[in-house]
Amino acid sequence: MIEQRHRRVASGLVLGLGVGAGACLAIVLTARVAGAQGSGGAAGPYLDGIREAYRLAAGGWRARLIPIAQRTFMLLAALEFCVSGLVWMLKRDSLDDLAAKFLLKFTLISFLLTLITSADVWFPAILNGFASAGEQVIGRGTMSPDAIIAVGGSLAYGILRSISLTVLAHDVLMGVFGLLCAVSVAGAYIAIAVQVLMVMIESYVVVLGGGVLFLGFAASRWTAAMAERVITYALFLGARIFLLYLLVGVGMDVTQTFIQVIAGSDVFAEPSPLLQVTGGAIAFAFLVSRVPYDVAWKLTGHQSLGLAQALRSLS
Repeated sequence: MIEQRHRRVASGLVLGLGVGAGACLAIVLTARVAGAQGSGGAAGPYLDGIREAYRLAAGGWRARLIPIAQRTFMLLAALEFCVSGLVWMLKRDSLDDLAAKFLLKFTLISFLLTLITSADVWFPAILNGFASAGEQVIGRGTMSPDAIIAVGGSLAYGILRSISLTVLAHDVLMGVFGLLCAVSVAGAYIAIAVQVLMVMIESYVVVLGGGVLFLGFAASRWTAAMAERVITYALFLGARIFLLYLLVGVGMDVTQTFIQVIAGSDVFAEPSPLLQVTGGAIAFAFLVSRVPYDVAWKLTGHQSLGLAQALRSLS
């Protein structure tokens, strides 16, 4: 009876590993498509330059951290097998039962070590897959913080151009109102660009770079939760990037409409369009700062891969 139960567990584990390998292969293929679509265009010297610097640095970090993560993994795996061996000895199970548990644990440990070894492939694949989906939906290339600031600057400059000397001479308060609106619009688009830059750099530093080190803690039941959180955090950031593409894509189109409204109307004879444009810019910034984080957290924030439970159950 015990032997049949362990055989069923082993079959389920092998099936799960096969499904996981298939999913990793699908993600790798998606990443190659994303790399082919998002490789055009050089980064600018400003916010795009900062983003590109972190992206390049993350690749170097990942290459140097994978051997460290592997050594950490092997040490913790040896400790895990020692603890499991002690538990198996105290339980005094049959040899068939011990062999089944050892095979299951060895298979799980080997699969986790493979994840570390191939982290240079599947970690970038997760983020690039989400980014590729966002690019295909909105029909644009990679999000550019510099381009976001440039569009916001055009809108703010259009407002400033409407403040003529005649308007200032006859109505100083209206001129001050227009100046405040221009500053608010510029600040809103700077906040949007910084939010996009922050998410991108966070993905480079935490997931594509330093996050590889924490995968080395997956071999022990006491530290496996750290590796789980890195994987779920990669999914969380991927979902945020995808939602950012959707929100920023629509927002940039709406911004072009704002620019036309400001250029084609006498905003100081009728100030309501100016106030509406300013409110739209602020609302755009609020949506970009809140919606991707909240939705991505609700979708991925409470997931658990069950690594620690699996390691404990096989002792």
